[in-house]
Amino acid sequence: MKIIVLTALVASCCAAPHMYRTVSAPSALVYAQSHSPAVMKIPEPGINLGTPFVARAPVVPVVKAAAPVTIVQSAAPVAVAPVAPVLKSTAFVAPAAPVAVAPAAVAPVTPVFKSAPAVTVVAPPEPLMAPEPPMPSLSVPHVGGQFHAQDEAGQYTFGHYGGPNTRVETRDSLGRTSGSFAYVDPEGDVQVRKYAAAPVSGFKVAASDLVEDTPAVAQVKSALARAHQAANSLVTAA
Repeated sequence: MKIIVLTALVASCCAAPHMYRTVSAPSALVYAQSHSPAVMKIPEPGINLGTPFVARAPVVPVVKAAAPVTIVQSAAPVAVAPVAPVLKSTAFVAPAAPVAVAPAAVAPVTPVFKSAPAVTVVAPPEPLMAPEPPMPSLSVPHVGGQFHAQDEAGQYTFGHYGGPNTRVETRDSLGRTSGSFAYVDPEGDVQVRKYAAAPVSGFKVAASDLVEDTPAVAQVKSALARAHQAANSLVTAA
């Protein structure tokens, strides 16, 4: 009987046509390298709002009184009558008779071939391309607001405005983040900082409150940038 069943299965597999499916692979992201410096200085907005000063009301300490303690007496013990054990009778159950099951037909396996993934080259974000932040204000009370939005693809945008500091930030579905914020420094000048980040280019900043480099420091930074670019060229050629 087993020989007859195996012969029928082999005959059905040989007679069935072989079908091949092709499954498209997801697109691969390749992040291009950025050649801009990691830190750069940008001009100041040229806005002076005066020395920020906000009057604060004196803080009055609050002393809390201790909560009263209530003593609860335990209840008297309750006598519990013993419970007599219940004995169950054991009945003999005869085993069921074996049931003959016919072997199920095995469907042929269709091989799956995956196509090569498509490559998408992603441009790195630049801090100079970040959105402009709203200008701060020293008016009292501060009149402003905030916003936030996001979706299932990982994209989002948020920000707030009004008062001595503001901010805005965005992120796209490719993982590139860029943003900026503005604030009022102790001299009343408005300062702006922009930033951008990506998986390969890293975190980069362009700010108006950076101190100018001396000629010696600028020369060292330039030599370091050239060495870094040469190292990247060797890695790319290899």
